[in-house]
Amino acid sequence: MDIMHLLTVADFCHTVGISRSTWHKLKRVGATPAIITVGGIQRIRREAIEEWLAENEAKASADAAHKAIEGPAPLTV
Repeated sequence: MDIMHLLTVADFCHTVGISRSTWHKLKRVGATPAIITVGGIQRIRREAIEEWLAENEAKASADAAHKAIEGPAPLTV
């Protein structure tokens, strides 16, 4: 494994534009890219990030398509 293909959690957060608190929320619900631990530090493979982004883009597209078909949610008071 090439160490150059690993990002720290801080690097990941900076790269995708999320805060550490958002990272922790995602981690709690199991919605982060696969994590490996190297020398006691959590790291993420670049390939795992690319897969994670592709999965989330697909989910967002499916959600948008569903909302377009269903129309806006009714207003509840």
